[in-house]
Amino acid sequence: MPERLQETGRAASALRQTSLVAGQLLTKAALSDATTTFDGREAIVLLRHLTEATSLAAIRVADTISALAHDDTASAGNLLEQAAAHLAGTPSAVQRVSSALLRHEGYLHAHARAARENLGTGPGAVKISEAQRKALASLARGDGVLREAGTGLREVVAPLAAYVSVRATTIDALAARDLLTLTPLPTQPGHFGLRVTSDGVRSLLATGPRPRRSPSLTAPLAVPAPKAAHLVHALAALPAQPGSQRSR
Repeated sequence: MPERLQETGRAASALRQTSLVAGQLLTKAALSDATTTFDGREAIVLLRHLTEATSLAAIRVADTISALAHDDTASAGNLLEQAAAHLAGTPSAVQRVSSALLRHEGYLHAHARAARENLGTGPGAVKISEAQRKALASLARGDGVLREAGTGLREVVAPLAAYVSVRATTIDALAARDLLTLTPLPTQPGHFGLRVTSDGVRSLLATGPRPRRSPSLTAPLAVPAPKAAHLVHALAALPAQPGSQRSR
């Protein structure tokens, strides 16, 4: 029993820390430019659910420690099951937050590129599916890479957050419509650089309104909202497990 109590105590401590990190990320996201796009707001909603789930799980594990201290193993077992239920979707939620923030950043990059290149939503804007919209937004930064293995496996390996959310079949569909180009990388055999074309940018921007400006954090001085991009790296502090399914 003492050993089980110690293990449960360590789990409670880890969950408490995780809930604190999730809460901090939620606060930062809510005050960042993530509020200006659909995908950014989706990330904020997911972070809120993640914070709630890890906080509730931490409470249940703390209750488990109390039950074990009183030799109430039956209650302890039930409480652990409740904690596990709260955490059931945590790994996929972390991946979804990362993917949403990547799309948010890509959407802002697309708007900046459209302004630089004087692109509009004219004849080049074609109707795209939601999966294609997400893929274009995920790759709009210009650092996408597709890998082709000798076994025939084809997968997006960069950006990292796009690995789970962007499928090779979607890449092929976009390339066939001239919304995306694949360029062999001379220094990396079997790897292709992915770049959204001008028509791809137009099509992406045609799917939603222009990002609205974040409200000023202070008045009357206008203080720019912080960028949400750095939050993707901070997600590494949250519990992510391998084996989750790639989106279709």
